[in-house]
Amino acid sequence: MDKIVPKIGIFIWNQGGRLSQPIDLESLVKKFTKAKNVARCEIVDELWTPAFFDSLENGVENKQIDRFLWVGRFTPYQMKHIKGQLSATGLNPYLHEWVDLEDQGICLKGTAAEIRAAKAAALMQMALARTRILEPLEPIELPASDAILIIGAGVAGLHAAESLAALGKQVHLVEKESGVGGKVALLSRFYPRICDPHCGLEFILQKLNESDHVEFHTLSKVEALSGSPGNFMATVQKKPRFVSETNCNACGECMTVCPKEIPGAFPVSNDMKAIHPPIPMPFPSAFVIEREHCPPECRECEKICPAKAVDLNQTHSEEQLRVGAVLVTTGWDIYPLSKVEEYGYGRYDNIISNLEMEQLLSSHGRQQTHPGKLSLSGLKEVGFIQCAGSRDERHLPYCSSVCCSATLKQILYFKELVPDAKCYVFYQHIRTSGFEEDLYRRARESGDVTFVRDRPAKVECDNQGKLNVTVLDPLLDKRITMNLDLLVLAGGMCPSGGSREAAQVLKLPQNPYHFFESHLQCHPEESQRTGIYVGGSCREPMNVSQSIDSSHRSAVQALKYLEGTVRIEPTYPVVNKTKCDQCKRCMEECPFSSFVFDEKGFPAPDLARCRQCGNCMGICPLAVISLNHNTIKQMAVQIEAINTSFMGKKEPVILALLCENDAYKAARAAVDQGLSVPPNAIIIKVSCAGSVNNALVADALSLGIDGVLIAGCKDDQCHYIRGSKLVQKRSGDLSDKLKTMMIEPERVRFVNLEIRDANKYVAVLNTYIKDLKGMGPNPFKI
Repeated sequence: MDKIVPKIGIFIWNQGGRLSQPIDLESLVKKFTKAKNVARCEIVDELWTPAFFDSLENGVENKQIDRFLWVGRFTPYQMKHIKGQLSATGLNPYLHEWVDLEDQGICLKGTAAEIRAAKAAALMQMALARTRILEPLEPIELPASDAILIIGAGVAGLHAAESLAALGKQVHLVEKESGVGGKVALLSRFYPRICDPHCGLEFILQKLNESDHVEFHTLSKVEALSGSPGNFMATVQKKPRFVSETNCNACGECMTVCPKEIPGAFPVSNDMKAIHPPIPMPFPSAFVIEREHCPPECRECEKICPAKAVDLNQTHSEEQLRVGAVLVTTGWDIYPLSKVEEYGYGRYDNIISNLEMEQLLSSHGRQQTHPGKLSLSGLKEVGFIQCAGSRDERHLPYCSSVCCSATLKQILYFKELVPDAKCYVFYQHIRTSGFEEDLYRRARESGDVTFVRDRPAKVECDNQGKLNVTVLDPLLDKRITMNLDLLVLAGGMCPSGGSREAAQVLKLPQNPYHFFESHLQCHPEESQRTGIYVGGSCREPMNVSQSIDSSHRSAVQALKYLEGTVRIEPTYPVVNKTKCDQCKRCMEECPFSSFVFDEKGFPAPDLARCRQCGNCMGICPLAVISLNHNTIKQMAVQIEAINTSFMGKKEPVILALLCENDAYKAARAAVDQGLSVPPNAIIIKVSCAGSVNNALVADALSLGIDGVLIAGCKDDQCHYIRGSKLVQKRSGDLSDKLKTMMIEPERVRFVNLEIRDANKYVAVLNTYIKDLKGMGPNPFKI
């Protein structure tokens, strides 16, 4: 193949004379017109005229120009417009380079004219060196499924399923229980309207039942997940129901002959037969048999079933589902209140959890099948202890955010059912955010509801079964004792067992509280595994409406993998296998677990999973991984082109490698705000601080640059999870290398910069310059 000789057009946009005032543009044009590979170099005062763009298009079509270097301040919209305009000629959009002299402080007052001129020339020389080796790139289209797997058929999963099905996406809804609805199906009432949650659930289930795009997999679990976003393969194992979902019409005849009663789902729930409707909600309608409880050889249900739906020979089955994305909505569990020993949960029948209180309220008016079960009748004084095990370093250190409102809702409904009862709320703080404050006001005004700002140290039960609760009343400034008929503990929300299982199967990171990890500030739907999203209270404690909102956001983000194809932007990493020693550092350190082994044992990025952050490029000890359009070679030629003496002999020159998300924008803001930014720094924008390879830093110092500043996000704010941490992690390797070069490791500095840290950026530069002056010039500087 013949070597391509670049034909570069350089165009300096002197908008309103902004650049010609601080620097001599004519001398720059004269200098770069003679530069290698430059076909055309000129100043443009009126950029957006048809005549100018006609001349560019003619230059491309006549093969006089095959790539462009634009000098000046261009907005993202203007860049996109220019690339789009010239793409009509067949010019690849990746054959444009941009250098903003204003961002680099050229126009700031107080800098000597000769320094401005030298710095402008150095910046243009760097950009020209990169432009010479730009390559045309094209996106890749990968085939993808239009189906999604939703794990968990609670309120969050059901609403996400309905929205996706309405868009024509195939939905596989996997639920480990025999029925759907999750915790919400166990509630007595919703707040703030105090309405029956089954109404909303039935409404959404009716839509799902009518859809041709939804398939329910109850009594099922995801056992394995392989493949990539757009092309996942899920292995789903289904337990036997022992009843045909097709034949059963839920007539209930089987329950009339079943001889075996088993405990209900909660201590306050009715007992049920070994064959019973699905729980927590009877959807699908087919009954389920708890076969392990059946008497030996009993087949009474099979004999009486008029639909011949009972099949006692059913066995476990396994199914493979090809899906484009996965949405995890595995909900929450209540904290095990038996661990909060001082409150007596599990020792006394009339001490129950807030979730059990929901069941007790739901059972009002229904006949109890067991005389020992709790009921509302006879309750005269009821206590509610808030934060039972929450906001407590021994148990859950966090607030679950919903418990106060849930308690107030329960009191309002309980008072509606038993108007003469007295209620006592023992609390640290009442937290009812937003419109939920109305619940607090209504509860206080409902009568016979007392709020006591103290939590009992201990609960005891007397001989009559009354619960003796002693607290310090801060208003009376003395201890008071209540004799209660029932005590309700507001247990906090913790990750469900299903969440823990999903984390293991799907290899999802979890935060210190074992909820799924995500970048809550910017990408709350993320699971840190591309193509796998989280929604609802498996992400963090939240109420029902927040769970629905959360799952919808996740569903929207998943759509990109459900369109039949997945578009991969061409700026993905490439591994040079001829130099790779298979050390696996890239596989171990990739924040998104994007690397896999190819058929020859070399690491290869799974392009559908890759976020193109560049951390693999930064971590590679042999520098054999590069991001397309931001390669190590392209950065190296920029660094080689820097005039290390543009500041003169006494002033140090700094190479600033700044994360494009935060640090670069802070530096730009410092210029825009007119701060006194030292001219010593030459900025190169990088995708992430973690993408900076130690080899580039060492090269910069070996070429005579006095100091290298790497700036990225704070550790817990990085959009790519741990880019900044990876820089610091490999700082030891860099220090050792610099010592062998007889260069002070202190010449390299890493700092955290947030997007509005303009003043901090200036302060960092000033301190750094002072320190570098103390060290003296780089010994490699010529």
